[in-house]
Amino acid sequence: MTTLEVYLPEEVVYQILSWLPPKSLLRFRCVCKSWYSLISSPNFINIHTRNLTYITSTRKLIRHCTSTSRREEVYSVFLDNQWSFDRDDDIKIDFPFPSSTKYTIVGHCNGLICLSDDAHDYAIKIVLWNPAIRRKLILPLPNIILNNMGYMYVLGFGFDCKANDYKIVRLCYENAGDSNKLPPLVEVYSVKTGAWRGITAPAPVCHITGYFLVQGFVNGAAHWVAYPQFCGQMRSLILSFDMCNEVFREIMLPKCLAVESPWYMGAVTIQDSLSVVEYDRSFSMLSVWVMKEYGVVESWTKRYNIDTKVGLGIMLGVRRNGEVLLTTRNEELVEYDVQTRGSMDLITYAMKNSFFVDTYKESFALLFEGEKTHI
Repeated sequence: MTTLEVYLPEEVVYQILSWLPPKSLLRFRCVCKSWYSLISSPNFINIHTRNLTYITSTRKLIRHCTSTSRREEVYSVFLDNQWSFDRDDDIKIDFPFPSSTKYTIVGHCNGLICLSDDAHDYAIKIVLWNPAIRRKLILPLPNIILNNMGYMYVLGFGFDCKANDYKIVRLCYENAGDSNKLPPLVEVYSVKTGAWRGITAPAPVCHITGYFLVQGFVNGAAHWVAYPQFCGQMRSLILSFDMCNEVFREIMLPKCLAVESPWYMGAVTIQDSLSVVEYDRSFSMLSVWVMKEYGVVESWTKRYNIDTKVGLGIMLGVRRNGEVLLTTRNEELVEYDVQTRGSMDLITYAMKNSFFVDTYKESFALLFEGEKTHI
């Protein structure tokens, strides 16, 4: 019996491998020396990261903290199909950091999660974590340290597609009586260089504020709800930071939102579009606005109006079929059908404000930076 040998050109093998999940590729590095060198090369990792942008993920990453006596961070992955939303038991994510520390999720990009352990202290611990390949990177302390405690900071996280680099931007506002000094002090951390540095572009003359200090990462930029120096009338807007060019820009909101208080709004990403969630002052109604064409003010469109008086709370995301993921006043996670106004429980008994939802993808981020997690 003869053995049929199949030969695939090297470029074809390269293309096939560049679309495979990281966990498989880590095993394939053991096939032979040439595959190890190929899969470990910076160029291959860059191509693999670029291919992520063409993959429509059907998974959602959901984080919550248990409300038991021993605080525990729980990360789950759900399969988001057209008709079902079920936990993917094939993906196990163990949180590798001390349970005694309260972490805030700054952002999530290409499978890399940015965590901060404090919201108001300059000596913060910022961690980048890739659960798929079980690696972490603990950032050095920022360069900007104010001697007094009267200040606040805002963090943004995202990916610089030109430099193939992950970056964190930090804005530090010093207190000046009834408000904060403008402009804030700004610095950027680059994973490639492993250091904090200042930026050459002007700092924004805007306050980033709101009930939710959250970001929406869209079109290569982090976005927050903000307002400029108070001049007699409130004017809310979107402030963005471009991770590639490291510049701040302002994006106007619809007129009906621009006159509302920024304290009750948050910038988010919904199905790859820049969006704003607005809550009324009594938290009895929320509305969702989506910018259909990025940067075009006229493309802002109201997508949802949801009555939250029935016990619903904070909006976290939208499923592929259009159902909305919301918290309840009892700190449960539910999926809500806007048409029928019916809801179904997904996760119950979580700590207050501990839920986080985002699209889940796996990548090679931090393969050579940082260290292996113990779990």
